[in-house]
Amino acid sequence: MVKHILLVDDEDAIAYVFKRYLERAGFQVTAVLDPAEALAIGSAGGIDMLVTDFRMPGITGATLIGRLREHTPALPALIVTAYGAEVGVAEAGVRVLNKPLSPQELVDAVVLALDER
Repeated sequence: MVKHILLVDDEDAIAYVFKRYLERAGFQVTAVLDPAEALAIGSAGGIDMLVTDFRMPGITGATLIGRLREHTPALPALIVTAYGAEVGVAEAGVRVLNKPLSPQELVDAVVLALDER
């Protein structure tokens, strides 16, 4: 069964590149630039994992994870950020990767998070 990844990054170029990495690895990917749109999609269900930026307008990736976990408590999540020091201690089931990263690092982190679930 193909896993559905919700990808959230307010930078269009990064969202596009990460989406391509994950699709090439065989995942179904819904990429959005707006965290509010991500909340609507994630709250409706049907996603297997969240990959999010940390710094976004109006909301952090950590807050987005918390809000989506109100609907799906065991939702695996990955924060990909250039500001890893700002994230602090991540919740259980959340891994933090620092930008820049290789396509294989992203794919490996997603596979690992889904396997741990």
